[in-house]
Amino acid sequence: MPIPRPAAPPRRGFTLVEAVVVGGILMSIGLMLALWLIGVSDLWWTSTTLSDSRMSAQLAVSRVVAELRSATRAGAGSPPNVLVAAGNQSATFYLPAAGVVDANGNLVWNAANPIQYAYVPAQRQLQRVQGGQTVILANKVTSVRFDDSTTDASLGANELRVQLTQQMTTPHGRTLPAVAVNEVVRLRN
Repeated sequence: MPIPRPAAPPRRGFTLVEAVVVGGILMSIGLMLALWLIGVSDLWWTSTTLSDSRMSAQLAVSRVVAELRSATRAGAGSPPNVLVAAGNQSATFYLPAAGVVDANGNLVWNAANPIQYAYVPAQRQLQRVQGGQTVILANKVTSVRFDDSTTDASLGANELRVQLTQQMTTPHGRTLPAVAVNEVVRLRN
């Protein structure tokens, strides 16, 4: 009589079908996670870039406005105190000479050094030009407009409106909505 053999221990492990099913489930979860991360990343880049665009546009307009508060007209005298060029894309003005007053106690204007803010459409920039030196105030600008009482009757004789519109794209190439900043400045008479 043959000696009975002990029963084979049960197999431990997965069958090929089980391994394929688990692999498919894990790949599906991984794909959903990757798509979610891409969406979150795009949302983050969009909000960050839009916020940067708003801040950049506001800083550029604030810088222009701060300097224009001390401005006088190129042909010194009658308001409005800034010469706005045809097309309303540039403004030229003078600033007072530092601490210089005439015999009557009036400010002396630095007439030898005009300052110009100009929008350059080909480069999509707002530039400040003085004495042959150009400083870029904002990039990716789609429009800049300077309005005074001659182009907008709602403005006073010594007021100037500065409008800047900027449009950015995210690093992923998504074009964001345009950001517009408007500010009215009261000029010195």
